[in-house]
Amino acid sequence: MKEPKILIVDDEEKNIRLLKAMLMSEKYQIFEAISGEQALTSAPAVNPDLILLDVMMPGINGFDVCRNLKRADETKIIPIVMVTALSEKEHRVKALEAGADDFLSKPVDRSELVVRVKSLLRIKNYHDELWASNREISAQNEKLRELEKIKEGLTHMIVHDLNNPLSSIMASLDLILLKEPALSQNHLGHMTACLDYCRDLKDMILSLLEIHKMEEGKLELDTELSDITELIAEVMQQAEFKAREYQVTLSANGSEAPYTVVVDRVLMRRVIANLLSNAIRHTPAGGSVEVKTDWLSANESIRLQVIDTGNGLAPEYHQKVFDKFEQVRLKREGVPVGSSGLGLAFCKMAVEAHGGKIWVESGGEGKGATFQFTLPVKPTA
Repeated sequence: MKEPKILIVDDEEKNIRLLKAMLMSEKYQIFEAISGEQALTSAPAVNPDLILLDVMMPGINGFDVCRNLKRADETKIIPIVMVTALSEKEHRVKALEAGADDFLSKPVDRSELVVRVKSLLRIKNYHDELWASNREISAQNEKLRELEKIKEGLTHMIVHDLNNPLSSIMASLDLILLKEPALSQNHLGHMTACLDYCRDLKDMILSLLEIHKMEEGKLELDTELSDITELIAEVMQQAEFKAREYQVTLSANGSEAPYTVVVDRVLMRRVIANLLSNAIRHTPAGGSVEVKTDWLSANESIRLQVIDTGNGLAPEYHQKVFDKFEQVRLKREGVPVGSSGLGLAFCKMAVEAHGGKIWVESGGEGKGATFQFTLPVKPTA
C-alpha cells in the first residue's frame, strides 16, 4: 500500500516543522506550501490524501483556499483539516461552511492530530477504493455494451439473410398449392400447414428486422391516408383459417362510419395481425375473439381493442409483455407473449412510432384479456 500524502499549508516555517515532527512516527509523505497561493497550485499537482491548512495567512487566507479547493473537481474530495488559533465558535462554523472536513485549535495536541489524520485518511482510502471499483465497473459495462452491439449486429445480419431462402420456400409452396387437384386432401392439409408455419417464421423475421430499425432510429414510416376498418377487415379475413383451426369464433364490432388514419399500412396491418393471432392462440376451443373499434372524442383518437375469452393475464405482467428483454423468462413461465415472443414488443414500437399508445387489461388468469391501442385520427365527413 502506498504511503499517504499530506500537504501542510502554513505561512510560518516553525509551524510546518512542528506538524511534521508530530507526524514523523507515521509513514506519511509530507509536502509543504507557505502561502494560500502556493497551496492552490500544489494541491492539484501533488494530489494529497489530506491537507492541514492554516487559517490566518497573508494574501489568500485559509477559508478562501478551502473554498476554492472544494469547488474544483480535481481537489474537492481531498479531506481538509483547518488548523487555527481562533477558538470562537463562529470561526469554527465558518471553517465548516467553507467546506472543511475537520478543524484543530492551536496549540495542536499531537494525539488529537494523529487520531484525526488517521480517521480522515481511512475515509479517503474508502472513497478511493469505491471510486476505483466504480471505474472498473464502468469499463466492464462499456465492454458489455460493445459486445452487445456486436452480437445484435451479427443477429441482424443472420436474420436478414434468413429472409431470402424462406421467401423462396413460400413461393415454392404457393406453386404446389396451385395444383390442388393433383394433391390428396391429406397432402393439401400438410402443405397448407407448412405455408402457415412459413408465414409465422416470416413474421418473426420481419419483427426482428423492424425492431432493430426502430431501436436504431432508421425506420422510416411509409404513411398514407387509410381506412382503419378496411385494414381490420383484411386482417380478419386472413385470420379466419387460424380461428377455425383453433375453434375460436371471430367477430368485429364498431362504428359503421369510416375513420381515416395516417399510417404505414404494412406496419399497422402487422400490428393488428399480431394482436389477433396472439388472442386466437391463447383462447381455448369454443371461445371467442372480438375486434372492436370506437372513437375517443376526448383526445381525438380511435381505439382498437382485441378482446378474447382466453387465459387472461396477471396484473404483474401487463407492462412486461411489451418488453423484448422479458420475453424469454415470460415464455418459460407460460405467459401469453405471442408465438415468437417479439410480436408484442414490435406492436408497442410500431404503435408508438405512429404517435399512439398500447396497453393490456385483464381481470387475471382465466378471465380473458383485452389488448388495445389508440391512434390519433380525424373522422371522415
